[in-house]
Amino acid sequence: MSLSRITNQVSQTFFCKYLFKFLNGWAYPFIYALFVLVSSLLGLEIIVYFVTVLIVVLVCFFLQDSRPIIPPAVLIIYSTSWKHTPQPPVNSDFYFSGPVLILIGILSFITLSAFIYRMCAAKPEKNFFKTPTRLKSGLLMLAAAFLFNGVFSSTYDILDLSFGALIAASFLALFVFFYNTTNWDKKTGMYFAVSVALAAMIICIQILYALLFRDVWNSDGSINKDWMIAGWGMSNNFGGMLAMFLPVFFYLAYKWKHGWFFYLLSFFAAGCIAFTLSRTSLLTAAVIILVGAVSLSVIKNPQRKIIRMINFLIVGGMVVFSFVFREKIFSVFSTIFERGFDDSNRFAIWAYGIEEFIKAPFFGAGFYIKFYEDFGFDIANWFFPDMYHNILVQILASCGIIGMLAYLFHLAQVLNLFLAKPTAERVLYFAIILSISGASLLDNHIFHVFPALIYSISLVLWEKDVDAAHPLPKCRLLGRRIMTEKETKYQR
Repeated sequence: MSLSRITNQVSQTFFCKYLFKFLNGWAYPFIYALFVLVSSLLGLEIIVYFVTVLIVVLVCFFLQDSRPIIPPAVLIIYSTSWKHTPQPPVNSDFYFSGPVLILIGILSFITLSAFIYRMCAAKPEKNFFKTPTRLKSGLLMLAAAFLFNGVFSSTYDILDLSFGALIAASFLALFVFFYNTTNWDKKTGMYFAVSVALAAMIICIQILYALLFRDVWNSDGSINKDWMIAGWGMSNNFGGMLAMFLPVFFYLAYKWKHGWFFYLLSFFAAGCIAFTLSRTSLLTAAVIILVGAVSLSVIKNPQRKIIRMINFLIVGGMVVFSFVFREKIFSVFSTIFERGFDDSNRFAIWAYGIEEFIKAPFFGAGFYIKFYEDFGFDIANWFFPDMYHNILVQILASCGIIGMLAYLFHLAQVLNLFLAKPTAERVLYFAIILSISGASLLDNHIFHVFPALIYSISLVLWEKDVDAAHPLPKCRLLGRRIMTEKETKYQR
């Protein structure tokens, strides 16, 4: 009996019908997000991984649309608990223990096998490998530049290839998978936005939990920035990811009947970002909040009047609150005030990156390099190599001119999507891509895999959205027609 026949029979069973209906429904992302949140508080990561792999297998083998994989792709990283984090002050060896590493390896192999099976079994009308796309060549060039990072450098290491492959996969793998296996419809953008909004709310809850139940407060009432961590990242990651997710609240405010609630949530999330004391995140959030507030106050939408009223009340309330509680605010955020808004050695790091680029200008000096200790940084148990806190310097230093040309070509193809008429969904995709890229001008976010996955998913959904309205010509059929004309001429 063939595998396809077995999967067809299984999918017709009573239990599986209801299970697949659940996975295709709107309750599923919320329940999965709740599961992730509980894991982050209680240390249930292994259970989350098992359930997630089961979902991936079920979707890849039995469902026509791979859309239910979007929530795990967006949310799973936030299941990492504080008690299992390898970062100080916890320094847990949970993720470095042999049994856990073996188990994660097995689950990863099963997941990859399910993805490969689905890619082989899927017969989409639009195939990334066979049909023209607006972003394909730029993404392939960028992935190739990442793979060949530092290839001619005198310090080239096998870990350069490993990290290059990881970063290339984080940009390209889900794009290819979702392009070939996800069906686009008018609700796809909302489904993605809800998944991202759930991730943002999980981060907000994790920040509040840290403030209420963890030892992040100093005796003088200020916050210890170094202890403001989640299981999955430090304070800059905490604030950075939340800042990059802010555009979804403005999208939901525009689309939903009672969108003013999501508009208020955007300010609540911005307040949570402030408590992470991440200056890059605060700057990113401030720009997004300003643009979003002005846009929703000007663009015609059902919520415009109430949003204008909310803006007036928030601005007035902030002025009064800042004056009345100015001393308390200063004590809470004294870490920022004491450190000021200096460059935090970024200028020196960028200069060092340019020096590395000059040493190996064509393919760069590679990703795997350790230099933080020379600039006063000490990040314990950090999985990634040291990075340059700027996407442009990072690409130049690690991948050279070839990498920069590939990145610029990729950006040109992204901008090409603007030729299509803007919709709320397309503006959302662009806003998330812009926020991730903008935040990565002062930090390393886009090279930390999961921000790149969000970047990739935004791109593929944007591409499928535009392609649904403005399909590209089928070059293979065009080539066949031209060949036929040549053959006819030859015969004559």
